[in-house]
Amino acid sequence: MTKKLTVLLAALALAASVSGQCSSPVSRPEIRSLSPQDRARFFQAASKLRENGELARLSKMHVDNADTIHGHPVFLAFHRLFANDFASALNKVDPGVPVPYWDWSLDATDPASSPIFTDQYCGGNGAGPQNCVQSGPFANWEMTVETTHCLARKFNQGDKIAPFWPPEALLSMQQTCTQYGALSSGIENGCHGAVHLGISGDMSTMFAPNDPFFFLHHLMIDKLWYDWQLMAPESRFQLYDNVNYNDPPVSPEDTVPGYPNMRVKDVLDPRNGLCYVYVDSGSGAATKRLMEEINKQAGGAPSTPSPQAAASAGGAPPTSAPASPAGGAPAPATAPPASAPPSIASAASLAGNGIPSADSAAQLNALTTNVSELSGNSGGAASAALHGQQMNFLQNAILNGLSGNGAMDMATALMNRHHRFFRRRLAALARRGGDDGVVHGLNLDQILTGLAGGLLGSDGLVGHLVNGLSNVVQVLPQGLTKTLQAVGSIAENAVGDVFDILNLPKIDLSKIPEEERKIPYVAQLPDWWYAHNNLNATYAMQLRQQVHDMIDGFNRIPGYVSPAVVYYAANKYAAYE
Repeated sequence: MTKKLTVLLAALALAASVSGQCSSPVSRPEIRSLSPQDRARFFQAASKLRENGELARLSKMHVDNADTIHGHPVFLAFHRLFANDFASALNKVDPGVPVPYWDWSLDATDPASSPIFTDQYCGGNGAGPQNCVQSGPFANWEMTVETTHCLARKFNQGDKIAPFWPPEALLSMQQTCTQYGALSSGIENGCHGAVHLGISGDMSTMFAPNDPFFFLHHLMIDKLWYDWQLMAPESRFQLYDNVNYNDPPVSPEDTVPGYPNMRVKDVLDPRNGLCYVYVDSGSGAATKRLMEEINKQAGGAPSTPSPQAAASAGGAPPTSAPASPAGGAPAPATAPPASAPPSIASAASLAGNGIPSADSAAQLNALTTNVSELSGNSGGAASAALHGQQMNFLQNAILNGLSGNGAMDMATALMNRHHRFFRRRLAALARRGGDDGVVHGLNLDQILTGLAGGLLGSDGLVGHLVNGLSNVVQVLPQGLTKTLQAVGSIAENAVGDVFDILNLPKIDLSKIPEEERKIPYVAQLPDWWYAHNNLNATYAMQLRQQVHDMIDGFNRIPGYVSPAVVYYAANKYAAYE
């Protein structure tokens, strides 16, 4: 059988598997919930995929489509279908074999100490000059994509792995995002890369599917999407958009890259065509329990989840700021103070004419602050990087209204780190002159008309806010910060419930060193990772800062212990109790 025919038959078989309704969806469990026998069965099936060439086929497909499946709205949709392709291949070599995911959020505190990196699970770090995996079920694997080499791992902190996103950040992101693109871009620019680069070796390349860790990880990524869909099942199983991406409009009718017979709409609801559901690891339910206690201690009413949300692993943590339909930004609790028209006019005039002055900068800064508050950023919640980005965006919006040149690619202007677009527009406006050849300042009518056009016009700032473009910096809830500040302490019984939900032996957390009780910061990923995956390093930096602000808030609460910390402590100290 020719290679092309094999690929065609695999694609046709996959297409057939997703057609029609599904009466009995297959459950996908967390890998640690499998019995030793089922776990060994999964590893043996994965080994057969390496032997029969299916793993190489999947790796090559990922490499061949790398530019179109990363940094674009199809990221989640492609990887859902891709992971299901892996599951289908497993079932061909062992019908009914369980296909688990890895909830790495439980290992966020100290990933390398997780049982997942022991010989009983996936083996540990690579060794030797080539960083070859030499322990566990995938030891001494020889891979052929892209070149012949050993399966490699190289943890990004020597024998340790930098912390992952904790469960609190994941559930907060799910609760805040109301559009598909906001969730997809938040995952891709945030938690997704930390796992790839933490394990590294093959996992930090486009042939990452060589390592079965890739699929355990991406099944977790798919679960994050699935849990988010379950929070509003009447609408989210149909959602697919380009919010937060610098892409042309997308449609559920679009073909999935690498799968010419599959359209995005075929994978939006895995309960039907793809025929699977996820079983919660407990981290979502445990975090939700803590969030309800936080809300109670802060003076708010305990949240009451919908039956669908309660059934999902991604229970939404309550926050004090409601989400807007813009795809990510929570609505402000109170209206921002109005700016004086002369300051707005002066700032717009000076920006439009390119006249540098301290007064101009101060006035434009005041105007931008008001827009930041309208976007849900108030006080210290907006980082300096966020504020700088919004200032440049606002300047571009004003110039757009003043130039009269119609629509322009505002996404490119926003994301262009060197602001070449802004400087070009600035120069064009500065060259405006009267009959005497002298550059004249704009009059008040021109300024206000330009400002109105830049803010309210068909291609104005407000329209882009509504469409979610500027919400790339609003993936985590701003209101949560104030809620955390209002908490006195966490009741002991709430932490006790976390042990029960995670089915862990209870230990005396007061005996654990204080530093080990805290949620650690997540690591900054290298710029090459963002460039390699068509991502926005500035956006990723802002997301990371928001996660750190959230972590600081949780760590300041007396008695609070993250589910990830509980899992880490129970595994490390239970034997000493």
